[in-house]
Amino acid sequence: MALLEVKDFSFKYNEEKVLKDINFKINEGEFVLLCGPSGSGKTTLLNNIKKELKPAGDTYGQIFFDDILVEELDDEKSACDIGLMFQNPDAQIVTDTVIQEIAFPLENIGLPTDEIRNRIAEMSTFFGIDKLLHENVNNLSGGQKQLVNLCSLLVLKPKLLLLDEPTSQLDPIASYDFLAMLRRLNEEFSITIIVTEHKMDNIFPFANKVIYLQNGNLKYINDSRNICDDIKDDEVFKYYMPEVTRVNLLLKDKFDSIKDVEVALSVREGIQLLNNMDDIIKDIPLQALSRIKVENTDELVLVKDLWFGYEKENVILKGIGFNVNKGEYITIIGGNGSGKSTFLKLLAGLIKPVKGKIKYAKNTKISYVHQNPMVQFTEDTVLKELSNIRESKIETDFNFNPFNKSKKENEIDKSINKTIELSDYAMELVDYFDIRKILNNHPYDCSGGEQQKIAFIKALLDNPDILILDEPTKGLDPISNHKLGELLKQVNNEGTTIIMTTHDLSFVADSVERCVMIFDGSLQLDTTPTQIFSSNNFYTTFVNRMVKNYLPKAISIKDVKEQWSL
Repeated sequence: MALLEVKDFSFKYNEEKVLKDINFKINEGEFVLLCGPSGSGKTTLLNNIKKELKPAGDTYGQIFFDDILVEELDDEKSACDIGLMFQNPDAQIVTDTVIQEIAFPLENIGLPTDEIRNRIAEMSTFFGIDKLLHENVNNLSGGQKQLVNLCSLLVLKPKLLLLDEPTSQLDPIASYDFLAMLRRLNEEFSITIIVTEHKMDNIFPFANKVIYLQNGNLKYINDSRNICDDIKDDEVFKYYMPEVTRVNLLLKDKFDSIKDVEVALSVREGIQLLNNMDDIIKDIPLQALSRIKVENTDELVLVKDLWFGYEKENVILKGIGFNVNKGEYITIIGGNGSGKSTFLKLLAGLIKPVKGKIKYAKNTKISYVHQNPMVQFTEDTVLKELSNIRESKIETDFNFNPFNKSKKENEIDKSINKTIELSDYAMELVDYFDIRKILNNHPYDCSGGEQQKIAFIKALLDNPDILILDEPTKGLDPISNHKLGELLKQVNNEGTTIIMTTHDLSFVADSVERCVMIFDGSLQLDTTPTQIFSSNNFYTTFVNRMVKNYLPKAISIKDVKEQWSL
């Protein structure tokens, strides 16, 4: 029997259909991955399943939970049986301490004190956070906050968990630990789970059903292994597979002997595939990697003995020494709470160091994009946000190949407010990131990925000498992620210096020439992504884990294609 059934469901918001005739069933105990480009309707669908968070708009069709229409569920059943977690860990926290946070939902349904304490004891022990019960939630890392949020849902003993990009703000190791916990909940307790995600590598092997949405339509639905055959030739969704799977498919295209071999979804399966191909691989002539580092000695930023802490007893950065030359493309990596975002704020001049100096070259102009782009929005429409920028100095015939638009397509639509005009370059960027349809929307009504695009375009239109980006890939779907990477490389080639932080190691491997790792408040490493990732076993890309025994320096799909001529 289906636990959840969506029948002919559509949702319309501001005269635009966000979801269109969606139909599917989910059985009890299934682990479902919900994917699709930013703005495809994933979050809207989850919110319509949770009646308390149903967005304003017109609905058509029906959603059944336990054979009951969701809007007819009594309040306690809806609150207890269906749990929903947001992508921002802080958005769901309402109290000061961990124990208060876990107790809060139980108090809301009127459980007696003894029962509340029993459930907290059981759940906090299971999650391994019992020693954090009296900790202030503001002192927790992103991963710990998400565990607390998950714990707060599970004390209500739900049948269905809905999670909206729960790992988008977690570092790779914390992300894996969190998803492993979800898998354990699914396998050991048969809790039905629906997760939206843009990062496929960790979660794809866990899922027994995958659903793809595009422009509000259900495009594909199948089990995780067979759906790879469905989407491998789709120009959009072929990027919505694990990197291991994409390498596997490249090898299948080249070697007939493995065409009928089951596609690999995990690193373990990928390594097994390569081991079984050992005789074939040994005969492949290896090509040299084409990574080139361009040296520039024009110094833009010099950091000397930088110290910072929000409290005297909590020193975040310790004696940092760092320099940035004109035209460099630098990524700062490290775990949650390591001080990456703080360091970027210091470089952008938003906060002052406790000790040390930051010197800039004369007339250096900096644009900064916060990891939560909402804090930088000041207007009531996207159009106003992007028009409140002076004309970029970069040429308006910017070549966006292979995603460039024709001149005719760049003409402003009649539906857009004609009293506000965007520059040609701004419209190029709008079309490049495919956000023309949301220009008249309030920025707060846009999806997380769309908000990232808006904030990035704003920063780029200011024509900075240094572009500082804090987690720019957060919330971006794989296609938008790829587009961002291509655009950043082109902007960097035109002379803009880029400094960014990200947890997306594959993005770093594809784009960046210099990689800095912060650990325990200090700069631990300052070298190339190839040197860092090829020497690591855990903090590295999925591609490198898979091919390390054969191509130790390959850290991206591009590297594998180059070295094996795929």
